[in-house]
Amino acid sequence: MADPAVLDDARGALKRAMQLHADGEILAALDAGRRAVELAPDLAEAHAYLGNTLVTRRRRFADGLAALRLASELAPDDAAILYTTGWCHEYVADALAKPRATHQPVAGDAPELYATARDYFFRALDAHPDDQLKGDIEDMLDVVSKATGEPWEDDDRAPRGR
Repeated sequence: MADPAVLDDARGALKRAMQLHADGEILAALDAGRRAVELAPDLAEAHAYLGNTLVTRRRRFADGLAALRLASELAPDDAAILYTTGWCHEYVADALAKPRATHQPVAGDAPELYATARDYFFRALDAHPDDQLKGDIEDMLDVVSKATGEPWEDDDRAPRGR
């Protein structure tokens, strides 16, 4: 575990990354996010930020998904991080299924990535998200279901009484 002062610095770097991101300064935001990870390698939120941004803003799919998987390992019960990891796997699966722009190559194909997204969404549901996040997770399970033709409600992991 990082020294509390170092952890505060890492959280400050992550906050700066998010502000730079909001200002449209994506490369500087990624640098700030990387600084947060350097300072506190166990800060799951920093890895999740980097992964999400690499996937969605830089189309660095392999690097982004790796950062998200690490974030999920560091915070296996964090519904928001699990949701974000699933969401980005679905994003990459969709990009592979409907190619529109260049991207960093990634291991796996669209069906595999949809299945992985689905797994992360079920893990997020198991992490007891608040009602709003639960609705978002179920919406994304619907998106994956539509893309794959596999109803998620029939899965043994699906919550009952939806």
